[in-house]
Amino acid sequence: MEQEKKWQEPQQLQERLPLTPRNADEAHWDWDLLTGEVYFAPRWWSMLGYAVDELPAVATLWASLCHPDDAQNFHEALTQVQAGRDDLFQLEHRLKHKDGQYLPVFARAHIRRNTQGKATRLSGFNRDLTAHKWFEAQLHETEGRYRALVEWSPFGVGVHQRGLVVYANPAALAILGASSAEALIGTPIMDRVHPDFRQMALERVATSLSSNTPMAWQTEKLLRMDGSVVQVEIQGTPISHLGEPAIQVTFIDITQRMQSVASLRESESRFRALTELTSDWYWEQDDQCRFIHISDNYPANGRLATANCLGLKRWELPHTGVTEEQWTQHRRLLQARQTFHEFEMQRPGRDGGWVWISVSGVPIFDDQGIFQGYWGMGRDITERKNAENSVKESQAQYQYLVEWSSVALSVHQNGRIAYVNPAAMRLWGAARPEDLIGTPIEARFHPQYRASTLERLRAMSDKGQHAPMREAKFLKLDGRSIDVETQGLPIQYRGQPAIQISFQDITARKQIENTLRESEDRFRTLTQLSSDWYWEQDENYRFVLLSGDVAAGTGLSSQDHIGKTHWDLPALNLSDADWVRHRSALEALQEFRDFEIRRPDSALRMHWSSVSGTPMFDSHGVFKGYRGIGRDVTTQKQAADQIHRLAFYDALTGLPNRRFLLERLKKAVQINARHHLRGALLFIDLDNFKTLNDTLGHDVGDVLLQQVAARLVACVREVDTVARLGGDEFVVVLEDLDWDKIDAATQADAVGQKILAALNVPYRLAGREHRSSPSIGITLLSSSVSGVDDLLKQADLAMYQAKAAGRNTLRFFDVAMQCEVDSRVALESDLRDGLQGGEELVLHFQPIVGVDGLTTGAEALVRWQQPMRGLVMPEEFVPLAEATGLILPLGRWVMQQACEQLVAWAQQPQTAHLTLAVNVSARELREPEFVAHVIRCLNQTGATPGRLRLELTESVLAHRVDDIIVKMNALRSHGVGFSLDDFGTGYSSLSYLKQLPLDLLKIDRSFVRDVLTDPNDAAIARTIVALGQSLGLSVMAEGVETEEQRAFLAASGCLAYQGHLFGHPMPIDQFEAFLARFEISQETRM
Repeated sequence: MEQEKKWQEPQQLQERLPLTPRNADEAHWDWDLLTGEVYFAPRWWSMLGYAVDELPAVATLWASLCHPDDAQNFHEALTQVQAGRDDLFQLEHRLKHKDGQYLPVFARAHIRRNTQGKATRLSGFNRDLTAHKWFEAQLHETEGRYRALVEWSPFGVGVHQRGLVVYANPAALAILGASSAEALIGTPIMDRVHPDFRQMALERVATSLSSNTPMAWQTEKLLRMDGSVVQVEIQGTPISHLGEPAIQVTFIDITQRMQSVASLRESESRFRALTELTSDWYWEQDDQCRFIHISDNYPANGRLATANCLGLKRWELPHTGVTEEQWTQHRRLLQARQTFHEFEMQRPGRDGGWVWISVSGVPIFDDQGIFQGYWGMGRDITERKNAENSVKESQAQYQYLVEWSSVALSVHQNGRIAYVNPAAMRLWGAARPEDLIGTPIEARFHPQYRASTLERLRAMSDKGQHAPMREAKFLKLDGRSIDVETQGLPIQYRGQPAIQISFQDITARKQIENTLRESEDRFRTLTQLSSDWYWEQDENYRFVLLSGDVAAGTGLSSQDHIGKTHWDLPALNLSDADWVRHRSALEALQEFRDFEIRRPDSALRMHWSSVSGTPMFDSHGVFKGYRGIGRDVTTQKQAADQIHRLAFYDALTGLPNRRFLLERLKKAVQINARHHLRGALLFIDLDNFKTLNDTLGHDVGDVLLQQVAARLVACVREVDTVARLGGDEFVVVLEDLDWDKIDAATQADAVGQKILAALNVPYRLAGREHRSSPSIGITLLSSSVSGVDDLLKQADLAMYQAKAAGRNTLRFFDVAMQCEVDSRVALESDLRDGLQGGEELVLHFQPIVGVDGLTTGAEALVRWQQPMRGLVMPEEFVPLAEATGLILPLGRWVMQQACEQLVAWAQQPQTAHLTLAVNVSARELREPEFVAHVIRCLNQTGATPGRLRLELTESVLAHRVDDIIVKMNALRSHGVGFSLDDFGTGYSSLSYLKQLPLDLLKIDRSFVRDVLTDPNDAAIARTIVALGQSLGLSVMAEGVETEEQRAFLAASGCLAYQGHLFGHPMPIDQFEAFLARFEISQETRM
């Protein structure tokens, strides 16, 4: 107590003011060298685990607590100060803690002298260096692991700077054939790049350095020290080496490997050692928190930019690293006059960078308790921050390198696995790390290799040496063996010795060797087959060898082929698309057979050849080109063409004849029925053709028929057929029309009108202008018609109806159909008008109910209230919208209204939980802007994406499924859900189903309707539920009309329902009224 009171004297308090603790890891002390009296602050005692004054506070106490190995340094530093040779006492040493452990501390103090220069007083502080030492240890261990990984990596790693090699690891030296690092370091990097790749490499390096972005992996050729070529997969990354830009390259020798190992992406960082913490400074602020004093040692080491801080508040000075929220909290502490500790920020430094500082302060009050301001301490913590960041970055780099490496890595200690990366898990067949961690490492070694492998591991552990790469066999968790290449090295893992092994699966390579031998046997068999000529191509598909009678089949000599590809030579029967498909097959290394090519010789005579080929590989599995046989098929082709033309084409017009037409009609009817499409047959008869023949002659009539044939061909698509039956009668067969009868009739009508217009254009015959018109009869192709003759009869009858109606017109076989076509045209016009403003459209909502009887959502169903027609149901106008493209603006209107309704529901507690299902057609999904439109609707309205579910029908799986999956995933990432409607009725494919990001399957009403009476429907319903459960999808049934149906579905595992049992589609006001009534009734039932 006496010592404590003595230090309360004003003068001593003023002297001790700079010694007030700046942070929790500093402890201050004061030593009167004249009296020997020592003062240790409370923190000094607590730092060593003692209570205040638990030990005698004498000068000898410090020396007694000092570590024996540090005692001499302590006394020498103290002597230097007392002798006047130094005015600053600073020393890093260890003091004994009460628990017996030694604590690393840093002591710093200033000497005070009297007028005679004699030392009178030593005042300073001790700083706890435990955290600092921990950071140093972490850096050392992480850097050691990183260096060991690079040095013993099977990948070549090098660094070049300013065009010269500055580093190469042992693997790089081995790949490049360098005897030592000295033989390679300092040499131009481009000397190691093959001339063919040198310019590209220079451009890649320049681009990478200028953009500070890594170079992508690619295959290149390098030159070994002896000038030989080595093929590598190589990648480069810009790094900083000795403070200047450099490129680190990683590469692997793939010359003798068919399957290259996916390369490790490495980045090398230079770690900086933590330096001593900088000195601290003292500051004072007035009652407005404005600086009024800063001690002379601010900034402590000159790193902070000089600034006139006086008169300014702390947040008015240049700073960064502090958020507005942190400033608010800091000012709140100041306003409450509370002490604050270690408030961190960044200030600008003189070198243009930023310096981290930490400040602590206490409020000052006068004798009356009136707040006078703050005083406190500041310190430079840049080195500590850098050390923390270095540890984090180094650990992150190492972790990234290991976790994303395609090379399997495992670490084991004391014979048990302690760590595995994902690649090792895959190779050993583990689903989770826990399946391997903690198990004996020897269990993963094949018995054949177990003893030798364990001996290698023991040698590594005892001698601290790495084990070079070798082949072995490992065991997967399921007991299967795999061939591997493996190596190991000793490392430190979590502060303890460990062994890291890296390995890669070479089972496929072994299997390929067997496959190559089998391929060679097949080739020998191929060469024994009789053939017209034999050929070989290199890896770029250029001919290098031909033997046999090549000219007979190609019209070109062997020399004409050498050095060229198939597509470099003329081929009259193949389009660019054909060559693209053929080249794709070659690039996929596929065999091809009977590839027919039509080529002219120098006399323009046509030659047909049939070519077959198979890919070649060398003993290492490297692709070397193609070889195969070719034969002359010119005679066969010519004979077949002549027979076909005589049998199936009209000699006058070149159009297909009646025989060809009948065959085409049969196929069209079958294809349309199979693919749910329709077709149409147009019977065309020229009006008054007999008069032309009688007046101008048959020769002129023949010219007219030829011109009519040409105009008809121009009016139809390539998939359609134009034929001449004879005389002035022509037939057009239209295919791939809509399955809907009215839509198909509308499309056929459009083509018929086009033909009418084309054949009414005047003709030039015998030097004069002649006008002619047609009469056209149309009938739709239907699988119900007994034969094609019946179709021709129907179209013929419709044609005579057109003639009876005044000629130069068209008629359908069914008068009612003609009326319906006219009606459909009028309906389309009305729908276009209705979509202009959207006032005629309205949404109805059908409830969706869960197994607990509560309404979970609704399906939005559009209705059309047409002023003249009244309420038009969806089945009347939605198919029309699909056929005409009006489904796009209609779908956009529905999406907008649905999002707005979700927002309205979200504002009411009783409806906020509801989801809303919106039907989306295949036509909408194929639109490029579909995803953007949905997201725009959600953003503009503020609707919650998770409450919106898009319902797709199985027809979306018929075309461009991959594109649809991409769009679904894009919307799914924003929270939008998906369900598959009418499941089991259309294009379902399990291969696609498991790829689609669905949330829900809907059992179609056609299965639900007879689920209680038809065993097949019941089995299908149960199967869909089981399928949904296995895929992790919810299942809902639509068309539920009775409680018995619902009970059956619930027992089968279906937990959501929609149908008339719960409610019909209804307007929004009726739906919301229904919600209240239905929920109450369900609660009553329960």
